[in-house]
Formats: sequence, C-alpha cells, structure tokens
Amino acid sequence: MKSVISLIFLWATTSVFLVNGAEWWEHANIYEVFLRSFKDSDGDGVGDINGLISKLDYFVQIGVNTIHLTPFHPSSGLDGGYDITDFYEIDPVYGKMGDFERLIEEMKKRELYLLTDLVINHTSYEHKWFENSVHRRVVDGVDYTNFYIWADSKGTDKKGNPIPPNDWFYSLHYDQPGSAWTWNKDRKQFYYHVFEVAQPDLNLRNKDVKKEIKKIIETWLDKGVSGFRVDAPMVFMEDPEFRDNPKFDPEKSKIFIFDQIPRNANHPDTFPFIRELNEFIRKYDRDHHRTDYTPMIGEIWGSLENTMKYIQTEDGQPMIEMPFNYTLTALNDYLNADKLIERLRAWIDALPKGKPLNWALGNHDSRGRLVQFFNDEYNYILLALVSMLPGTSTVYYGEELGMLVNKAFTGSDRLNRHWGRTPMQWDDSKNAGFSDADKPWAPAHPNYWRVNVSAQEIDENSSLHYFANLMKLTITDAGKYGDLEFHTLSEWVLAFSRTHVESETSYVILMNLGSYFETTDLRKKIVKNDEETLNVLFSSPNSLYKTGTTITSSNYRLELRPHSVIIFKHNQSWAKKAEIEDASSEGLST
Repeated sequence: MKSVISLIFLWATTSVFLVNGAEWWEHANIYEVFLRSFKDSDGDGVGDINGLISKLDYFVQIGVNTIHLTPFHPSSGLDGGYDITDFYEIDPVYGKMGDFERLIEEMKKRELYLLTDLVINHTSYEHKWFENSVHRRVVDGVDYTNFYIWADSKGTDKKGNPIPPNDWFYSLHYDQPGSAWTWNKDRKQFYYHVFEVAQPDLNLRNKDVKKEIKKIIETWLDKGVSGFRVDAPMVFMEDPEFRDNPKFDPEKSKIFIFDQIPRNANHPDTFPFIRELNEFIRKYDRDHHRTDYTPMIGEIWGSLENTMKYIQTEDGQPMIEMPFNYTLTALNDYLNADKLIERLRAWIDALPKGKPLNWALGNHDSRGRLVQFFNDEYNYILLALVSMLPGTSTVYYGEELGMLVNKAFTGSDRLNRHWGRTPMQWDDSKNAGFSDADKPWAPAHPNYWRVNVSAQEIDENSSLHYFANLMKLTITDAGKYGDLEFHTLSEWVLAFSRTHVESETSYVILMNLGSYFETTDLRKKIVKNDEETLNVLFSSPNSLYKTGTTITSSNYRLELRPHSVIIFKHNQSWAKKAEIEDASSEGLST
C-alpha cells in the first residue's frame, strides 16, 4: 500500500501497555478472508494461499493483526469449502502444504495471527470416513460403523418410501423445511445432516471420532496456527433418543431458530464435549511451551441466554473463549440512539464478568453485506461501532471499502448462494485486480472501477483511510482498555466515550443515526466545563468538521449531517478528574 496511508495518522501513535493477564485475542482486530475470493496468484480464477501471501502487507498497513481464514481443505465444492473431504491436506486449487507453511512464516514476520476454521460437526459425504461408515468397515483398528448419526426408518409410507425417524429438518431451510434425514440405500438406514444433504453429521459422542478431532487440532497447531474459529458448535450434539422437536415459530428470526429446536441444537451434552476440546488445547499449549494462549472463538447463533452457555461452565472453567457477537450483523433497520444503545448494552450486560467483548459486522454466510440494508454513509457508523466499542473487532473482507454484494449474476443457483462472497476489489483493472482469468469463479461487483483499494488509498476521505485511522485508535490505551460510557444527545444523536485515566486519554465518537440534519449541544452530556476542548481526529467525509478542528466553549453546538460520524480527542483536566475520583473512592470506602 502506498505510504500516504501511514503518514496521515501519525497523530495516533500513543504509547500502548498491556494489562497483566490480557491475551492477544482479547483486543484483536480480526479480518475474515474468504480465500476463494481474496486474491488469485496463478490465473485460474480462484483465490489461493500465494495470493493471500502477496497481500499480507495490506493488513499491516490498515492496522489488522489477525486473519480468520475460511477452510482451505479438499472439499466437494458444494458449500464454499465447509464440506470437507480431507482435514489434513490443502485443496490443490488453493496451493500446496508448502504454501501454507510459507504463509505461517510470512505472517509471523509481520506479527500477524492466524485463526482457521475448525469444522467438526460434519464432513462431506465424499469423505472416506463416510464411505467406511456406510459399509460398516473396520479400518486400521477403527470401527467406522457409528462414525456418523444413523437411524432406522419408522416404517414406509403409502408409496413404499422409508419414513424418517423424526421431524427434524435441516436448518438452512427452516422456512421451507426439508427433512434432516436422508436414506442411504446401501446401508438401508437414514443418516442425519443438520446442514445440506452432502454434509452428514459426525457422531461426536464416538470415542474414535473424538480422537480424530484432537488429531486434527494437533496437526494444525503443529503447523503454527494461532487459534480456531469453531464452526456451528450449537449443533454439535443431538438427542440420542431421536425425539421430535416442539412446534416452532417460522416467523421468528433465523438467528433464533436454533433456540426452538432443543432436540438437535444447544443439547446439554455439547458443553462437556467443548470443555474436553478446550482442555486438550490447554494441555497442548503447556506441553509445547506456547507463549500465546490458543483460543477457540465460536460461531454461535442464538439467544443471549443460550450463547452465554458456551463461554464457561457453571464452575467458571473455560470452554469457548469468546463467541462472535452478531449484534451488529443482525441490524436490518435504522435504530434511534436509545434503541441502539439498548441493543448494544444487552450483550455487554449479559457477558460474564471478565470475559472479553467482541463485535462483528459480516461474514461469509451473509447473502448481503450489512451496508446494503442502509447506505454508503451509514457504513462509517458501522465501522466506528465495530472498531471503537470495547473488545475485539471483526470485519469481513471488503467492508473497509464499503464493498457491496453482486446480485447481477442471477443465472446460477449455485452462484446466487455466494452473493456476499464476490472477489475482493483491489483496483480498476480486469476483474478488479483479483484475477487474470477470463472468467473467475465469480464476477466482481460492477462498481469495482471506483470502489477499490487502489482508488481509496490515495483518497484521504475514503472509507479505507477512515477504517485505518480507527484501527490505529484501537491499539491505544483508551482504545484497548478505556471505560465505555454511552450518551444520548437527542432521539437520533448518539455519542460514546472511551476514557483511560492512567494515560490521560479520552475519545468521543459522535454520530447522527437519523435522516435529518441535527444540531446538538455537547455541554449537555459530554463537556463538563468550559476549560475542556475537543479536537477532531478524523470524521466521515460527509461531516462538516475536518481533522484538526478544535471545539471550545464558544462552539460546543455542533451541526451534524445525516449519518455523519466525528471522532474527537477529549482534552480534560486530568488532575482535577483524578482528585474527584480519589475523593469519590474515599467516600465510598467510608
């Protein structure tokens, strides 16, 4: 990336110190790479590992320190790599094992961490394990008969077809329910799949399956991965008695569908299994003297109550270190200040004490990118929220540019499922600089000629510069450890502050969530006395206040355009503040 990006935010290079016991992933800036769409290095139209390696400096320049890499294993190619046929190898379309090892080496040089997907709920039906299970084989002393979830039919219907053992449906199509059971004519039993027919569920109660999963974990830790993104743990276990589910409400959000099917989601047996995996990883860390704690970060969809069950056991022991927080992802309508604060606080208040926060915008499963529910300007609000709220930020590739999904390719049902997985837009050349192929696996969005990295890195008002500046703030003392305080300045004007007294730093993020021009007075909630000032560090391009502007007692009334954002440094009288806090503390102790 051109040096202009690193030059414009030199002002943000304040000192950083680590709190004792803090782990790297508790304040990470995570960037999800859908490998197939990120960068093609060999001209075959598919992104690959060497393409990713060629772009590692991009992550350093924009301030990202952790890459979440979607599956790169051999697969059937029916579900974006999540239908795995071999957990121990690299899909040839993505490269070779040597390429992966070089990726780890190059990332370490740049002090970048790597999260890889741990997909252990299911395999592809083309996996050799499934074939062995179908035929009830014993191979090398391993009995594959019950490697998967098998069940007899309940009889036959009027046409002589086998009847599934219960009413379970596969979750991706809850709105048009299809049975989660598929008949296998060779074994003459049904196999269970909570996802697609091509993805049979593993029997995670089976001791040989557990042994294999631990071997998978150990293999990739040996390769040097930093942690795991655990795929869909809420469906790891099923009711062993195969009882029907209660009636569910199809009108409820898909996010909560897993809360309505207790027989095959959030089953009580799931939690000791996750704890067992966590203990295995902790032992690996100790035995291999790893200085960095290896986290499991969970993809958990569901209610707050059920989500929190995956974080720790009742006795406080760890399971999944941190669940991805999809509070922002679930936004699909404009919320006023109070309602948005309520939505954010619900997660903050539900989290057990001492557990790290996380905020995510999008992911590979979204058919749309979040900005498309709103508009280009609102993307600046979303980026400010995901970055400046306490904890870990998670963005999906291209969100730093304001990339949109490409609904233009509607001729293929297979491609329609990948609207949100279109190629990364690097520049205005052929295929957005993603690939030299005549026809890559998917077309770039037609707006790539103007929405791309190359164009935005030379535009100081671009979304990319704005995002990079936010990332710089996240590694300061206030950005990492600062106290959070929300302020409602009007129905549609929201502000929140991150204040770190020890480093005498406070940031204020002010945003107009509404569709009308607003005038707000900071003296109501933000500024306590006329000696305080606010300096504009940066803002969204539609803001009336540019970098370097100083707000004093003479101009505390600010004019805010719709969907504009301003990030201030709040200059307070820290000595007085400390005295007040000390007096307050003494009064409380008395």
